[in-house]
Amino acid sequence: MYARERSPRVRESAATPTPPHAQTLLPQQESSMSPIDEHDASRESLVAALSDAPRLGEEHLHLILDALPAPVAYIDADERYRFNNRAHERWFGRPRAELYGRSLREVFGEEQYGEVRPFVERALAGEEIVFEREVEYPDGSRRLINLTCVPVGEGGGRARGFVALIKDLTRQRRAEESLRFQSHLLDTVEQAVIATDLAGKITYWNRYAEKLYGWAAHEVLGRDIVEVTPAEISREQAAEIMSRLAAGEPWSGEFEVRRRDGTTFPASVTDTPIQDESGNLTGIVGVSADITERRRAEEALREAEKRSLREYEMLLQRLTHLASSLGTARDHLAIFRDLRDFAVVSVPCVGIFISLYDEARDVRLAQYAWGDGKEVDVSQLPPMPVSSEGPNSRAVRTRQVVITNDYWEMKRKGAGQLGVVIGPDNGLRPQSSLVVPMATMGRIVGTVEVQSYENHAYREEHVTAMKMAASLAAVAIENMRLLQFESRAREAAEESNRLKDEFLATLSHELRTPLTAILGWARMLLDGRLDAKGFRTAVEIIERNARTQQQIVDDILDVSRSITGQLRLEAEPTDLRRVVEAAIDTVAPAATAKSINLSATFEPGVGPVMGEPRRLQQVVWNLLLNAVKFTPIGGEVRVLVGREGGHARLSVSDTGAGISPEFLPYVFDRFRQGDQTTTRVHGGLGLGLSIVRNLVELHGGTVRAESGGEGRGSTFTVELPELRISEFGLRNEERTSALGEESAIRNPQSAVLEGLRVLVVDDEPDALNLIKTVLERTGAKVTTVESAAAAWGALEESWPDLLLCDIGMPGEDGYQLIRRVRALESARGLATPAIALTAYAGDADRALALDAGFQLHVPKPVDPADLVSIIAGLVEVRQK
Repeated sequence: MYARERSPRVRESAATPTPPHAQTLLPQQESSMSPIDEHDASRESLVAALSDAPRLGEEHLHLILDALPAPVAYIDADERYRFNNRAHERWFGRPRAELYGRSLREVFGEEQYGEVRPFVERALAGEEIVFEREVEYPDGSRRLINLTCVPVGEGGGRARGFVALIKDLTRQRRAEESLRFQSHLLDTVEQAVIATDLAGKITYWNRYAEKLYGWAAHEVLGRDIVEVTPAEISREQAAEIMSRLAAGEPWSGEFEVRRRDGTTFPASVTDTPIQDESGNLTGIVGVSADITERRRAEEALREAEKRSLREYEMLLQRLTHLASSLGTARDHLAIFRDLRDFAVVSVPCVGIFISLYDEARDVRLAQYAWGDGKEVDVSQLPPMPVSSEGPNSRAVRTRQVVITNDYWEMKRKGAGQLGVVIGPDNGLRPQSSLVVPMATMGRIVGTVEVQSYENHAYREEHVTAMKMAASLAAVAIENMRLLQFESRAREAAEESNRLKDEFLATLSHELRTPLTAILGWARMLLDGRLDAKGFRTAVEIIERNARTQQQIVDDILDVSRSITGQLRLEAEPTDLRRVVEAAIDTVAPAATAKSINLSATFEPGVGPVMGEPRRLQQVVWNLLLNAVKFTPIGGEVRVLVGREGGHARLSVSDTGAGISPEFLPYVFDRFRQGDQTTTRVHGGLGLGLSIVRNLVELHGGTVRAESGGEGRGSTFTVELPELRISEFGLRNEERTSALGEESAIRNPQSAVLEGLRVLVVDDEPDALNLIKTVLERTGAKVTTVESAAAAWGALEESWPDLLLCDIGMPGEDGYQLIRRVRALESARGLATPAIALTAYAGDADRALALDAGFQLHVPKPVDPADLVSIIAGLVEVRQK
């Protein structure tokens, strides 16, 4: 018998019902019956089939059970499977043959068997059991099932077995959970979600809709949407919405909607069509949100944009005014004040600090400060290294804007850091700072810093304003620098022109003065009116003034070589004492003539210096001559030679006119003289001390001038690096120095040039006559010609023992002539001594002459005795 009682059903877990208002939107179960109702229908069919089992027969019964859609299995009293239908086979995933005869313990395992055993025992005891349970499938998955156990037996005792009717609730449970989840999601959305059917009746109303419109869900479900949420919408707009939705397209828009309390608000609405599987429109889902705050934000944004536009226009006006003011500024202070005035009205500004960047020294120099209406003196602030951590230095290094908050605390702490300078406390306590680098054409000019009492005061618009102002200020500062540079250059050019004019006037005077004496005495000699004593006096005066002119020319040439970088030294280890003594011997007659006491002191231990003796003697001679010139009769000139710190030191002191403090910085400048008036007492071109400085610096030394002022004498000190012993041994013995040549000139061999054949080539007849006269007095046989072409004619008649040739000649110059001579001699095996006697007296000219083939280069003018000595020395070398 089958027990038909339903009262003792056992439910291990109950399904949570889905909210009614969600069912219109969320997926529904395929069957209209509940799981329990469907289970009951299958149970009735099963009981009916079992009741007819004796009549139908087992085979026929199996066919009926196989036709049931629900999984069915029969377990006997020994808890072994005796039958399971096709639905059970599909559900369980194992062939029925595998289950037949196997016990529940074997099929389910100890753990699951232990869980279901109490229900099995109750079913075998004759009790109909209904319960829900999660079971593990053979594939390892777990499913929720509804199990009905119907006992089979005679009744009144233990059943012969029971039939298990199984309903898989897994999909249903998942659908219910999905429904609950979706409903929960819709209730948490911060937008009103409302669904209606095609008649406009509300079928869903989420929690936010309750909050937004003031109606509870149970109050509006089934009501017309127009009654609940009346909106200001035109017929045309409504027609457009329905047309879009009917076409399966969503619609979005904005309109005013009324709440339950009668208030209205702007709503953003999106309506989406709900369609069935055939694509037919079945309803509408509308999502709406209150956009009041958005409208306010948009209005605020529009107002902010208008305000920003007004502020930008005002900023442009202020910048235009600033640019105009900066364009007329004539000094830095005017620029700084214009920048201050702009900052005060454009950004939070209770203080401003401006510094300029010195790129050469990599420091900032404080220029201007202002705070609380007063300018602050920053002239005593020291240079500020850019390597420091202050905001201004950081702005220079990074070329970026630097904003600092808690500013005063930062400055106070930073005062102890290396390189961070803080000025005197002026009572200001700024809390925030904005530093903007001033830059133009890629070069940092300086920084401008504005300060505010308010912390976090500076925003992007302030940065923009100050960057534009700083850029204009940088251009103004750079323009002023260029104008000042141009002004200084113009002043320097004007000063140079003035000095040039003064120099030319002085040169004219200095040349004409000895020239007057030369021409005057020469005329007297030509007139023959002088006796023997007068004749000698005339010759001495002419010679003295000619040497004065020669010295003027030499000085001008030295300055020219120095300016063009062509002044070269032929350095060798040189005894400074010998150089000084030679210079003193030269100047001594001039000192004696003025009764000046000229003394020299040589301290012991002064080593040699590396230099050109002739040029060093020129330095000492110029200093001594200058001292004698400016020292009055009966005065004193002292020379001291010593050493200090690896340098040889030479000082020349006098008790003469002294040097004014105003002129002292320019004493070594070219063409500068302390007295450049027409009433000056002392002559000269103002080149001597300039030559001294150039020569000393070429030797790697220094020279300085000191004076207590006018009438208090002066001291000139020269310091030259001493030659180390290791360097002393590096002298090239084969090199002939200028002083060596001069020694040979002034101390010639006593040989007489008797019978020496000399060919002299010069385009100046007077020079030819002079040389011919001088050399013939020594017994030489002299042939003179006035051109290179004539020289070739003379060479064809007789080859000379020595060639004395000018360089600058018309047609073929001396360089070309000597090259042709050397080429011819090379073929004949000859090597005639040759001397270049020329007015081209530069070092480069000397090198050209020697390279062309001359043995010696002798600059004009030359002393006749010196010329004889040079020729004699060259001939002796040749003979040896």
